[in-house]
Amino acid sequence: MTRRRRHGARRAAPVPVLVLVMAAVVILAGCSSPTRRASSPPPTTEPVVGVPLASTFGTTTGELAVVAMGRPGDPLNTFWQLFVLRSNGTPHLTLATPPGVADNGGLVVNSSPLPGPTVLAGFEPSQALVFSPLALSQDGGGSWLPSPGLVPGGLAAVPDVLAGSSGAEVLALSRARGGEILRSPGDLAHWSKLVDRSALGSSPTGRACGVGGLTAVALDASGHPLVGTSCTSPGVVGIFVPAADSWRRVGPRLPGRTGSAPTTVLRLVHADGMTSGLVAAATTPAPVLVGVASTRGRVWSHSAPLPLDRGTHIVSTGVESGGGFVVLAAGHGSMALHAETGPAGDWTSLPSPPAGTATVAVGTGGEVDALAVASTALTEWRLDTAAGSWSKIGSVKVPIQFGSSA
Repeated sequence: MTRRRRHGARRAAPVPVLVLVMAAVVILAGCSSPTRRASSPPPTTEPVVGVPLASTFGTTTGELAVVAMGRPGDPLNTFWQLFVLRSNGTPHLTLATPPGVADNGGLVVNSSPLPGPTVLAGFEPSQALVFSPLALSQDGGGSWLPSPGLVPGGLAAVPDVLAGSSGAEVLALSRARGGEILRSPGDLAHWSKLVDRSALGSSPTGRACGVGGLTAVALDASGHPLVGTSCTSPGVVGIFVPAADSWRRVGPRLPGRTGSAPTTVLRLVHADGMTSGLVAAATTPAPVLVGVASTRGRVWSHSAPLPLDRGTHIVSTGVESGGGFVVLAAGHGSMALHAETGPAGDWTSLPSPPAGTATVAVGTGGEVDALAVASTALTEWRLDTAAGSWSKIGSVKVPIQFGSSA
């Protein structure tokens, strides 16, 4: 059940830094700017709740899980890893981290599905890098093609920053200039700017929202971009689509007490004709989470609010195969696990996972797996819903080379 390899043993020969920097400069020079920049950018605001990179995603070949290992809190000795959880093959838990690139800064994968088992991974900038290298797999993370390109400016440090579609177009949320959406025709070596925070916030519906920052990106089945934001206007959910030469907000308004507080779109995904979002509302004395969902008709439904206890923080988020979300939160010496039953469904509180759990995945059959990290070891636990207990079902030892950057 354990797949062993030296950390970086299959990695490609490192590319000289000068070559990478020159490539980034060339790409930056080639980026066009079809959207006008506002003369006075709207102010940025802090997000309601922080959403970490630790996350899980459903694919056609299994669940993908992104976790930090090594010595979290020590940037040079934190190594982000990608794992594949398969329910119909062995080993069940497989290490699938793309080789050849330093991953100390973080790792993300596409949240909106690409064709078939294709997976696109991106590396957050770390150390002296000011861009994000990319990696592409056409077999669900089993093997990786040579680096297909990079994202100039560096990917934003949130989970949903890469999105693809069956038409092969790819969107990326860059942290450059306060946040901007880049688009590629699919070759990943050429990017153009679709919109930035200033232009989006200066659109009529952007001003009504009070856009504070760009927080997520997705592509629907027709290849239409979806951009998630924070909003200072109470109860307004910032989900935007292009409209003529401007942008239009299609996100809903939250009802009740959640409708009286600023919001942040934490997660935004599209699969099987359904757009799902996880929204945080800055209610007092503590924020709440709400799942929202829409079909192509843009008619939105929403879950009941999920209150977060004061002093807690989100440890990880996951996307169920049906579009619902699973949220792991921690505070006051304990962890709380909540799962949404389908898009915009009710929230269910599940038994607290084992100590050290870094993220939780929900499989297509409803199985719930917790991934616990202890330095270089990752252990998979399965929830017995009838008994309300967790059982160990597998583990992987990652041969991390501490003190290295790869």
